[in-house]
Amino acid sequence: MLELGIVETRNIIKTITDKYHYDFSDYALTSFKQRMEKILDNHNIKFIDYFIDKLNEDASFFETILHELEIPSTEMFRDPSCWRILHDELLPSLMKDTLNDLKVWLPNSVSGDELFSFCILLKEMGLIDHVQIMVSALSDKSIETIKSGFLNNSKLEISTDNYIRVFGKDELTKYYLITKGELIRDETLLKNVTFFQQNIFLEPAPQGIKLIFFRNKMIYYNQTLQSKILRLLYNNLSVGAILIIGTKESLNTFYGTQEFSLISSSESIYKRK
Repeated sequence: MLELGIVETRNIIKTITDKYHYDFSDYALTSFKQRMEKILDNHNIKFIDYFIDKLNEDASFFETILHELEIPSTEMFRDPSCWRILHDELLPSLMKDTLNDLKVWLPNSVSGDELFSFCILLKEMGLIDHVQIMVSALSDKSIETIKSGFLNNSKLEISTDNYIRVFGKDELTKYYLITKGELIRDETLLKNVTFFQQNIFLEPAPQGIKLIFFRNKMIYYNQTLQSKILRLLYNNLSVGAILIIGTKESLNTFYGTQEFSLISSSESIYKRK
């Protein structure tokens, strides 16, 4: 595997910024470097100059790289206890306090695992027709991947186990088909989902949101970007709305502890004050 130095990594970031206006300079440098090294290895690229030239000359290649830079989720219904809290407490409370359809935002989506998990949860609760879901991603390729419904075979066993832990039954099979050896999730679950592309700073951002999933994202940002993103999320959440971040993330380490109250420390769930 080709190892990148700090200067080479920053040159790649500068090339992407200058050519495509995606500024990764506030991503955690070590994490970005490791991710980029894996991409170079996957594409069998041995020379940095060749890679930078290809980035400059081929927009479709950049779109592929942008998709691969994003970190996909590892399974459906990851952290089942979080989904049980949503099922038992948060969604019933949010629906009770909402006059119109509940507005939910999943920023920086990649694989669709979290989106389909949420849609299945709504289906099981009889709420899927009463929730507007907005899904944003850095790349069009990520949006295409999500819309396809594709589920990696390697995720099926743990996703099924997670589903059983949430719902107490083994019925995940009714939400996917096997087509030519591939698992394809039920695309009708996405009937109330709106997709749009965003930049690194999660703009454009929808307004009046009552629930945001932003799990396991901020660990890849430096303090500057963490603060900027958290401020944006706060501004786009309604009073009393819910923000869910990763179980290894805490607002205690980010800007914004005065703006949110803690709902669940084990699942990193917060409510906007």
